[in-house]
Amino acid sequence: KNMMFLLKISVLAAFLVIFCDGARFCPRERRDGIKECRARDNEFKCGIFFENLLGGGELKWIGAIPDAISKARRGNVQDQIFPKVNGEPVKPEYFRNMARNCDSTEANAKCYLLMAQIADDKLDSCKKTLGNSNGDDTIGNQLCDQARRFLAKKDTSRGVRDQKLAFYSSTCEGNWTAVTSSQRGNLLVDEKLCCDNNWKYVKCNGGSFRKTC
Repeated sequence: KNMMFLLKISVLAAFLVIFCDGARFCPRERRDGIKECRARDNEFKCGIFFENLLGGGELKWIGAIPDAISKARRGNVQDQIFPKVNGEPVKPEYFRNMARNCDSTEANAKCYLLMAQIADDKLDSCKKTLGNSNGDDTIGNQLCDQARRFLAKKDTSRGVRDQKLAFYSSTCEGNWTAVTSSQRGNLLVDEKLCCDNNWKYVKCNGGSFRKTC
C-alpha cells in the first residue's frame, strides 16, 4: 500500500510540474527566472495584454518591450517597427535610463509616451508592430490566434467579443500596473478585439475590413 501511495504521489507531482509549466504567464518566465516577465532590477518594461480575457480579472500576455526588441534583432527584424523616442526607434538602454532609480511614476509616463504611438493601430492592418513583428497576417488575426490558445480549456465555439487590449508597465520587478494618464485614464488600444467562431478577426461593429495580408 505504501508503494502504491508513493507511486500515486509521484505521478501527481509530475502532472503538477507539467501543468504549471504549461501555465506560464509569458514565454520567458522560466528562462529569465523573473515572475510574470516583470522588469529586471534597475529597469522598466512596457507591455500589452488581454485584459480579463478569462473573466477573472486576470491579464494575459501579448508582448512587451524591451523584450521584443532583442527578439526582433535575433530574427533580423528591423527595429523600425517599434515606437520612437526623439524620432528614432526606442533602444533597450532607454528602459534602464531613469532620472530616479525604480521610479514607477516615471516608468508610467515613458510607457504612455511609447505605447500611445501604437494604441490607434488598426487591427486589420498588416503593419509590423509589437505582437505582429513579421507582418505575415493582420494584427487582428494574430491576436485572435493568441487569444484562442489562452482559452483552450474553455468553450471556444463562439470566438470573443469586445475584448480589451490594455497597456501596463512594470518597474524593478514590481507588479504590472495599468499605464494611465490623469486626463485620459488607462491607456487601451482604441479598437476592441472581436474574433468569429473560426478565430479570425472581424470588426466588432460589423463593418468591412481586410481579411488577409
